[in-house]
Amino acid sequence: MLEYKMHLLKDSRHPRLFATWWQDLTTAAFSAWFFGGLLLDVNAHARDWVEDFFTWWHLAFYTGFFATAIWIGYLLVRAHRSDGRTGLAAVPHGYGPAIVGAPLFIVSGLGDMLWHSILGVEESLDILFSPSHLGLALGGLLIVLAPWLSAWRRSALDAEPEPIPPYLRFAAPALALGYAFSALVLFLSYVIAFAHRPTEVALALRGPHEFASFPVAGIMFTTVLVLGTVLLATGRFGLPPGFFTVAFLYPALMAGANTGFDNTGFVWLFLASGALADLLTWLVRPDLRRRRDLIIFAAAWSILTWGAYMIIAGATAGLWPVPEIGLGAPVVAALVGTALMLVVQPDRRELGPPRPTEPSPFDDVIARAKAMTESRAD
Repeated sequence: MLEYKMHLLKDSRHPRLFATWWQDLTTAAFSAWFFGGLLLDVNAHARDWVEDFFTWWHLAFYTGFFATAIWIGYLLVRAHRSDGRTGLAAVPHGYGPAIVGAPLFIVSGLGDMLWHSILGVEESLDILFSPSHLGLALGGLLIVLAPWLSAWRRSALDAEPEPIPPYLRFAAPALALGYAFSALVLFLSYVIAFAHRPTEVALALRGPHEFASFPVAGIMFTTVLVLGTVLLATGRFGLPPGFFTVAFLYPALMAGANTGFDNTGFVWLFLASGALADLLTWLVRPDLRRRRDLIIFAAAWSILTWGAYMIIAGATAGLWPVPEIGLGAPVVAALVGTALMLVVQPDRRELGPPRPTEPSPFDDVIARAKAMTESRAD
């Protein structure tokens, strides 16, 4: 038995295969259960429900993990039984990190149980920095990102896409990217603008003598995070309409769970900002390559999204931000987004490093060295 198990770990050197679109979509569906349990857990913390390790929301979270892990294990067993694949050859492209993430998640889960038993349950910002929670987050991310990494590897290796409609082919990658985005929304919730209550935002920005900077800081950081996500996806793929709407679903729900869904206006706005990203991607350019297109996208998304953000905060609380911030913050966010686009995307790309227009002082030395080498060879 031990010899057989060691044989399974040895790479059979078969060419690695890609998971099919429906296998990736099944992985994404199980991951929805997995991260759905996480949403329930975050919501429970926000509502100050009685917390213990053995709760129904923890049950949903951990059963979702085991269901996802078992499904990925089935893909490996299936590859072994059909083609005799062993070791890395049995792992579909993009699923390698998930093989690392599953044991990391189990170890972190056991550590979390011991942490709660010995040191108690975290109640505030310390939840986001607990070592066991960080281990759970990293392990979970490595698992749920498998469909996204599968699509990424298929593109990087120039593999022929499956002959199915794009909206089916990109459904699983969109969901997987959304799960990763939702984890960032959770663990960086203190700088995510949508993860606050509208009343808190309105009170912080009403002035005129005292202001709190967290809403404005959150607006700037969220702008960079969203635009970075858009660049990551559009820079690699030609995306179908609706991609970002699907990808922003779980992040929007996570922003709501962070407050016990006391910020439903912001939740809907977060989801609508994904639909806006789809609309702008279609209107401006399908692949967002040129600098001008990127600037238009950044400015339009920022001004429309954060203008609506200020309106929702003011209308919900009945306290409107001072005009300078209410009108100026969306403009500053547009400038921040524009700066990001200018940094990451030059106007013209060259295949190699640019050649100097003037000869370098070392050019003559290099030419003489080449001439000496050639004369010696003769």
